[in-house]
Amino acid sequence: MDRFSDSEPSYPLQRFLEDPLFQDWVLRPDQSLEDYWRKWISENPASQSQIKEARKILHEINTPPFQLGEGDIQGVWKKIQQDIHPQSLLVVKKSAIRHFRPASAAACFAVVACIALFFFLDQGPGKVVHQTGNGETLAIILPDSSEVMLNANSILTYSKDWDAMEIREVWVEGEAFFDVRHLEGHQPFKVYPASGVEVEVLGTRFNVYHRKNHTKVLLSEGNVTMNFTDSPKPSKILMSPGDLVEYDRQKIQKKRVNPEPYVSWTRKVLQLESTSLAEMVRMAEENYGMTVKVGTGVDLAQSASGSMPLSDGASFMQLTARVFNVQVAYRDSVYYIE
Repeated sequence: MDRFSDSEPSYPLQRFLEDPLFQDWVLRPDQSLEDYWRKWISENPASQSQIKEARKILHEINTPPFQLGEGDIQGVWKKIQQDIHPQSLLVVKKSAIRHFRPASAAACFAVVACIALFFFLDQGPGKVVHQTGNGETLAIILPDSSEVMLNANSILTYSKDWDAMEIREVWVEGEAFFDVRHLEGHQPFKVYPASGVEVEVLGTRFNVYHRKNHTKVLLSEGNVTMNFTDSPKPSKILMSPGDLVEYDRQKIQKKRVNPEPYVSWTRKVLQLESTSLAEMVRMAEENYGMTVKVGTGVDLAQSASGSMPLSDGASFMQLTARVFNVQVAYRDSVYYIE
């Protein structure tokens, strides 16, 4: 890379952001770029903090534009932006679906991701904690350059002495998507989503979910080993891409799935695949901190397929109402589905 000289001890952040070779490594990586930059980083350790920050910025400002298919929800987002009134009764009406280009919505999502509330806490000696609030997501670069996308109302914890640890370890409450870097020394990487459950990898991409004693791990790429030490019968499961493992302290279930609906949230999109209304209610409560009450005449088992943008809680409920043809009312901080 001609613009970088080994004679300089470190380089400013802007030089990495403007360099085409660096941009290709972050946004369009291949093995040659990976080898080049790993070698460069090892030879220029003083620039490591600038590199981490530059990677984070490039990921945040290059969120891919949201694309709707022909049969998906179209035109709804623009309508919602014009007529959101959380205090009023929202009545679902049948209307013509119009085509639109959601570039502005994608830009809005990128800004939301950049300004998401981010708590950097010191909980006890030697702990680093990242935490998100209602409807927020957060991109995190770990000390080894592994990347994590933290979903709403979630917590990620790891040791301040990361570089001195023989095993890279993180703890998750809520939901997070991991892109783990394989190190030359084959240092293991372990995720602990719940007591008695550990996910071990060397380098791979996977999604971890843990709320209310229910754990789910979805593998997108690579290989993962799950160890269950507190289950009625301690066991180990080797996962392959497309495997989903669910654990609720009573049973362990492994099945083959389409990974896309489980990881689409990382792009601020919700991919529906025969998704039930009951699942939408769960997401409203867990990701947006809402209180939702469902009327006795509402069929929670009804399902829908397609895709919809993810934004604030009020928009999520409006889209849910339109997709499932129900009415939603907001009164005294409670959403009522009728």
